[in-house]
Amino acid sequence: MKTIAVDEETWEAIKRLKTKLDAKSYTEVLKKLIEVWHSVELDTKAEKVVIEDEDADFVISILKNKKKERHS
Repeated sequence: MKTIAVDEETWEAIKRLKTKLDAKSYTEVLKKLIEVWHSVELDTKAEKVVIEDEDADFVISILKNKKKERHS
């Protein structure tokens, strides 16, 4: 087990978050925060992806075909 130091304001915010999340531990709160951070980072990176229209149409057609195959 490791210990981290935080200021009083951060400590109070973490305690409120623990209650809101109905978390059993502060570890659970931190894991959730890390998970959300990763999601935000992925969304940010996905927004920056640039693809040509022709390539995008090709990818969409592949995905549609996969969807049809699964539902057949």
